[in-house]
Amino acid sequence: MKHAIVLLFVVLGVAACGTDRHSIDFSKDRNSIPIDAKFVVGDVTDNSGFVFSQDEESLDIPVSMEAALTEQLTEEGLLATGDDAGYAINPTINEYEPGNAFARWLLPGAGSTILKVSSDIQTPDKAPVATIETTNTIYAGGAYTIGAWRSIFESGAEEIVEQLKKSMGLLEASDGPQPVS
Repeated sequence: MKHAIVLLFVVLGVAACGTDRHSIDFSKDRNSIPIDAKFVVGDVTDNSGFVFSQDEESLDIPVSMEAALTEQLTEEGLLATGDDAGYAINPTINEYEPGNAFARWLLPGAGSTILKVSSDIQTPDKAPVATIETTNTIYAGGAYTIGAWRSIFESGAEEIVEQLKKSMGLLEASDGPQPVS
């Protein structure tokens, strides 16, 4: 019995649970993005209001989002390069909470890491195409989630690019929040 309890605590200590929610709303006269579209990361705005205290390790929130999104677009072969004007992705970070891995381990839901982003997509000539809303949350877990306050930007970028690919017909669309474990 003691071994089972110890094993349970080890599993809980390294497991992580979270949710990803996403949606895409197109402008009036649009319902998709061309399958051959390429993208650039435009203006990244931080409206979260979150400020790291001076004694904490910190990061630049907009720069972290821009880097993660650029990396994800590159990995998927969707980054506009050279003379390509590309569609612009202009992310606005509406909420960011770095959370606390120890608190998540003790009490799931406490110490959640949260990233909510609204990304406006524009044609190369600045016409609105769509808005992608994403929410990434890590609400439970232990040691495995220690870097979540940084890696949540990667998860957010993955969700944005996934929605782009679905709107381009490169992936099947699915409904509802996607659990992450």
